[in-house]
Amino acid sequence: MTSQLRVIEGGAVLLEPVTADPWEFQAECVEAFVASWRARGFSPVTVENDIGLLERTLTALGRPA
Repeated sequence: MTSQLRVIEGGAVLLEPVTADPWEFQAECVEAFVASWRARGFSPVTVENDIGLLERTLTALGRPA
């Protein structure tokens, strides 16, 4: 098995919150979560299946994405 490193775009951390709206913040966190899975090489099928589970879980908790 061969390991490969990939460089992904990064940036400085903002001093202020990205948004004051908790719903918008949660949606951005979900998007970042999906992006991290893609960057780590997860199959698109795995990402799609698990994102559905994440969305159903958040909805059940009263925090839809």
